[in-house]
Amino acid sequence: MDKYGRFDDKRREYVISEHFTPLPWINFLTNDNFTAIISQAGGGCAFYREASTGRLTKYNQTRAIPVDRPGYYLYLRESDGRIWSPTFEPVRTKLSGWKCRHGLGYTTYHAQHRKLAAELTYFVPRGDDALLWNVKLTNKRDTAVDLTSFAFIEFSFLLAIREPQYWQWCRFYTGTTFDKSLDAVKYDYHVYEDQPKLKIYFSSSLPVSGFDCDRNSFIGRGGTLDMPAAVREGKLACKELPGGGFPIAALENKIHLEPGQTIEYTLNLCCSLSWEKSASIVKKFKDNAVVQAELEKVKSYWAKYLDVYQSDLPDEDFQRMVNIWNPYNCSIAFNRKKSMTGMTTGMEKGGVQSRDSSQDSMSLISLRTDLAKERMELIYKYQMPSGEYYSSFDPDHGKPSDFYAVRSDNGLWPVYTTYLYVSETGDFSFLEKKIPYWQGQEVSVLEHMVQGLKHIASRRGKNNLPLIIEIDWNDNLYIFHEDGKEESVMLAQQLVYACRQLKEMAEKLGAVEIVRWCDGLIEEMTRNLNSAGVWDGEWYKRYIYSTNKPALGSKDRRQGKIFINTQSWAVISETAVPPSRAVACMDQAHKLCGTKFGLKLCSPAFTGIPEPEDPLYNNGPGIRENGGVFNHAHTWAVMAETMLRRGDKAYELYRQVLPNVSSRERGEDIYVNEPYAFSSTSIVDPDPREGEGDMAWFSGTVTWMYLVGTQYILGVRPVLKGLMIDPCIPSAWGKFTVKRKYRGVVYTIKVRNPDHVSTGVKSIKLDGVRIQGNVLPELGDKKEATVEVVMG
Repeated sequence: MDKYGRFDDKRREYVISEHFTPLPWINFLTNDNFTAIISQAGGGCAFYREASTGRLTKYNQTRAIPVDRPGYYLYLRESDGRIWSPTFEPVRTKLSGWKCRHGLGYTTYHAQHRKLAAELTYFVPRGDDALLWNVKLTNKRDTAVDLTSFAFIEFSFLLAIREPQYWQWCRFYTGTTFDKSLDAVKYDYHVYEDQPKLKIYFSSSLPVSGFDCDRNSFIGRGGTLDMPAAVREGKLACKELPGGGFPIAALENKIHLEPGQTIEYTLNLCCSLSWEKSASIVKKFKDNAVVQAELEKVKSYWAKYLDVYQSDLPDEDFQRMVNIWNPYNCSIAFNRKKSMTGMTTGMEKGGVQSRDSSQDSMSLISLRTDLAKERMELIYKYQMPSGEYYSSFDPDHGKPSDFYAVRSDNGLWPVYTTYLYVSETGDFSFLEKKIPYWQGQEVSVLEHMVQGLKHIASRRGKNNLPLIIEIDWNDNLYIFHEDGKEESVMLAQQLVYACRQLKEMAEKLGAVEIVRWCDGLIEEMTRNLNSAGVWDGEWYKRYIYSTNKPALGSKDRRQGKIFINTQSWAVISETAVPPSRAVACMDQAHKLCGTKFGLKLCSPAFTGIPEPEDPLYNNGPGIRENGGVFNHAHTWAVMAETMLRRGDKAYELYRQVLPNVSSRERGEDIYVNEPYAFSSTSIVDPDPREGEGDMAWFSGTVTWMYLVGTQYILGVRPVLKGLMIDPCIPSAWGKFTVKRKYRGVVYTIKVRNPDHVSTGVKSIKLDGVRIQGNVLPELGDKKEATVEVVMG
């Protein structure tokens, strides 16, 4: 067991046994429309659709003290006046037993106080916009118990930014009353501005003996959430706030338990766009049998979701992540409108970002093909006839969103994602599907992709490479912007990779002119990328000025001499010519950027921008883009090493950023983030906090770690021709197994490695028959197949 908890792989849970984790360790309870984040202490926030515009309840996270409050609190007051909470917080009464189990789509607390046991499970049903708290209380004493249950939440203002900015006015745009017919608190936030006019109830399946809608009344003068006056006194005031104020919902239930008796009840925070619909959700979950059935549906959904890809590996850490927590994290990250955690506020403008969402869709293509396809069709609708994409858009309101800079790489990612979609499904008709440009004519998906790449290729600098304009993948490069004529080496490399994939798809459709254009651009860009102005002798430059100022990522810089992305993408795009440059540049990346926590994004870190004697802007040295370990970029180094066929090195890099490995090997108090969710970055030297993880859950790291783990190390990779088997594993592995659902067939792929090599496939048998090559043929109507692979 680790310091704060352990993995329970059989139940697919992380079990937390200590109340005070380094940061709030959270879980996401969601049906893709309604979401609640919840910490090990019961802190958290519920929201409808977006964390920024549909926030139901208040939450401090770590940005303000007290940290991780408020939340979804249940106070149990016994007849002798003793008070405790199954979540431990906020009362902090010492418990004789306690643990928090974060599962897939649910969180359960087990607590015991003086032989009174509580099991409290929070979850969001798949088909209703509600957070359900299912409570089971068991009397293990020899005598009867009388107690009062008090449930508490504090309401927010939907548009999250109004809470810190306009609290003094917005609190009077609310009405909080009690609906006797439903035994529920009713919350109406009636602000004028255009946003969802949610109709919110908080109810109990037991008869309600008291309520409160006023925080002042509930807390009392000098009171706190630890010990509210109403709970201490054992009675709620039944006070409404029809004209606004400090809105809360508190419900009181009287409970009697005979020795050995268990009582079950459910609390329900729900919403919809009409009072009638919300009332129907209240009524539905008055029945505890219905609640339990809905919880089973949640568990069944996640079991089916994970069943697409399962493995049996020699490495327990790798297996745990690839089978359970990485795909779970992929689903959460897919909808960045939910981007609120125990660390991130979720107050930024909502909407979908074209680049990020394209990447997030890449892992969902195999796991939830329907959602990924729907998202890609949406992204194509926000491409302009010029080929440029809006960097951000709001699909709920059908319009582009404001964004702080022009992203020059927007046109790349839809190509990568579409290639994966067609490779996964074999649905080549998707390439011919007509989708309109933003305020333009309908064109095929293939034409959308061509136009996006032509837009990038049309704007060139002095080395005939694409202009960065303002930013490419690295958002922080805008601080080096001078005249708008700077070139991005990484963008050029990624353009070539996209052209290679576009060419393959165009060949399938017989689009000869597109194939010819791709060939020409690949040849031209490869030549330009290996010119004296771009190759720096041992590695590739990163950001090239139009003047004679030394490029970022060149030996002539005092800081920022090398960036890992242009080394990784030189390999991925196959633009390193001669091929020896691919090995040379990656070796230099390891030598100059390597740490025990991963590869630094650049090195040395900047102490001044653009020169050491200048003031420092943005991140400090060793943090995020400024010489920190940026895990998203690190994943591409893993991919590059598999393409160089260096399986041991790829495996070493892959394990460095696994959250379970990072938490255990660095120490939980150093890593600080959840051991079951991927971090965006790690802080490294020269910062004294080296090893600390940052920004968990929402990062391109999530989808790319899933792709490099499943498709490039384990090597079960969809391509246009079918399912390719091409492992690049640590040489110590003797065997492994993957079960993969692909185009309607469940493949059980058994790989043996008798010679302990890292790469190379000696033979493949499909249902006992040897096949040529390493791409599995179509199987017609068959639903299952066994694949035997021998490496060597």
